[in-house]
Amino acid sequence: MTRLFTRRSRDTAVPRLTAGARAIQMGAFDAATRMGHPYMGGEHVLLALTGADDPGPAVLREHGVTPERVEEQIIRLWGGGVFGDLDPKLLATIGIDVDAVRTRTVDSFGPTALHRAAVAQRAREARRRRQGAARWDPRRRNGKVGAHRDGVFLPVGPGAFQCLHYARLAEQERHDSQIGVGHFALGVLSVTEGLAPSILAALLDTSVLAVRGAIADEMLPPLSLSPTLLPGQAPAWSRRSL
Repeated sequence: MTRLFTRRSRDTAVPRLTAGARAIQMGAFDAATRMGHPYMGGEHVLLALTGADDPGPAVLREHGVTPERVEEQIIRLWGGGVFGDLDPKLLATIGIDVDAVRTRTVDSFGPTALHRAAVAQRAREARRRRQGAARWDPRRRNGKVGAHRDGVFLPVGPGAFQCLHYARLAEQERHDSQIGVGHFALGVLSVTEGLAPSILAALLDTSVLAVRGAIADEMLPPLSLSPTLLPGQAPAWSRRSL
């Protein structure tokens, strides 16, 4: 079972998500672990989202954001196979150009070399956990927020919380009762952190604004809208308050 966005011993999932939205979060966790990444970020949410059977993700696919192309972009952009989750900007201050190292590695060993290295490293970490080398994860012990399943813990990386935040704003703006897949699709388009913005910029064949409008048009009407009122009729809640 996957526990998402947890903090220390409070392993409670984020509330008010539909089953489809929860599946997106679990899919993001699975994508991050499969690719050997040490965190679950906005790019993994985007990858899981584009494979969902829902009108919102269908709009993304129609405009060039497919699971295959998103994964290709993640592999191309992500340098974790060489430097883990170290900040490329910090590495640049000591003279290490991550892009140059990535280019030389790909030229020498092929386009999936970094991905293979990251997967191998993640597999070694998982084996150590299963063998009981570490009975606790210091990141969880220190209260860091993340997701875990079957002994594997991933902290939440750049973009994932932003996506959830903007999905919640979309749900509130539409007066819906739960955060669904369509809200996640709207949320990921507003993310400014991590790799998701670069991936969307590289793949979308039109503007983000146009895609956002198309997704909103495809979503069902808000569940909590009141019935159409007759001229001069007050809403039910205002009549009850009189």
